Amino acid sequence: MTLPHRKHLGVLGLLSAILLGANLYVFFMRDWESSFLPASYTTLNVPLDVPTVREWRIEDGHVLVPEIAWNRTPEKWRLLVDGKFVQDVPAAAPSIPLLRPIFDGTAKETLESFEHTYVLEPVPAALGPSLSFAITPIDAEFYRRSGMQRAKDIYIVHPQGPVGNYPRYPLSHWADDYHYIGAERLAAADRVVREQIGVKDSDDTMTRIEKVMRYLRIQLANSGGVPKDDFRWMDPWSMCQEMIAGTGKGWCTQNAQIYVFFANRAGVPTRFVFGANTQDDQIIYNGHSWAESWVKEQNRWTYVDMTQSLFGVADRHGQLLNTADLVNLAQHDAFEGITARIFKDWHWKDLPVEAKPLTPVTVPFDLVDKIAKQEYTHQAIIKYRHPPNVEDQREVYSMMFKDRTYAWTNVKRYLYDPPLAYSLLTTDAVRTYRVRQSLFAAWVLSVGLLLIAAARRAPETP
Repeated sequence: MTLPHRKHLGVLGLLSAILLGANLYVFFMRDWESSFLPASYTTLNVPLDVPTVREWRIEDGHVLVPEIAWNRTPEKWRLLVDGKFVQDVPAAAPSIPLLRPIFDGTAKETLESFEHTYVLEPVPAALGPSLSFAITPIDAEFYRRSGMQRAKDIYIVHPQGPVGNYPRYPLSHWADDYHYIGAERLAAADRVVREQIGVKDSDDTMTRIEKVMRYLRIQLANSGGVPKDDFRWMDPWSMCQEMIAGTGKGWCTQNAQIYVFFANRAGVPTRFVFGANTQDDQIIYNGHSWAESWVKEQNRWTYVDMTQSLFGVADRHGQLLNTADLVNLAQHDAFEGITARIFKDWHWKDLPVEAKPLTPVTVPFDLVDKIAKQEYTHQAIIKYRHPPNVEDQREVYSMMFKDRTYAWTNVKRYLYDPPLAYSLLTTDAVRTYRVRQSLFAAWVLSVGLLLIAAARRAPETP
């Protein structure tokens, strides 16, 4: 067998070195915030913990069978039609017999008169929310009586939630358990949640959020300022202790990370969110950090901004709003009727609203919407970080050697596990990852070929 020529090894070695250099160049010259992938509103805001329908199909002419996406499996579903119990249906493939329109020749027949409301309640009920939708069945006879002879039966479905086979994630995908900071510090944080913050098992979600916010607003009242470099890799528990002690300061990013930590420890699934869009790391279109907490009573993410002492934004019907909702409203300055829940503390001392210090108060959102108008412009790219909740790598690369979780997380985010993002812009995020992954795969392949060639050239042992 002919052994590889030394020249061939040299070519493979040179190719491997060039590809390594290209990978390092892209890694070091990237914008610090360029690691993200765009995602839809539904992917970001409707978790798998809420049942939705992937698709519908009709069987036996008038039986509707929904394919349900949910990370839980009930024993069965209770079917209610127009508020009345009809029957139990199977959990895996619930078959829903549809009420058909009745043509008696006397009543004025309209589409509205054919509509019925259907509800699938999981059994046991504590497993999760119900699935509701309205259906307007239209018999072909309805059209034929008006002269449309080629008509067929159709069903107009009015779901309360999104329908489609889109990517979705459970709440556990977003809510960090912080196992990597150690059992001792987690135990200390949990004692603070119980004994100082005063969270009880009987507290509803908004009560827990208010308690966490009140505690942190008091403890961190004098901690605002420029953070030191170490805060980029430090865990939120240690960061909070330094800010309380006065040995560290923090911006919105540090405040948001600390709130996310304590909210999760208080039993409220919460994720870190940041809006950032820069050009060459110098031209800054927007940049702010906040959080979203999952309110199970409404099955909605709600906007929480620790820096603004703001915890919950709702529309005129009381439905909680998430960041993407605010981004879309901000494009048209459509905040009329929107309200916000705040503490009127030192941040809002001049707000024309009567309230005792650190007492929750609901105010018109247009009194506290400065950040929304400033940050949620058409240029905004809203990024949703999933665990581990550590900072993104910037210019100081020595931090990669200070914490293993920080280092490995940033490598993953750079190469294959980016935060998802919501944007009104067309971004180059997909192309960015194709370039990174292609360069890395090419380098790995070149190294593999080089090693194989070197092994084949090694002299045989006599």
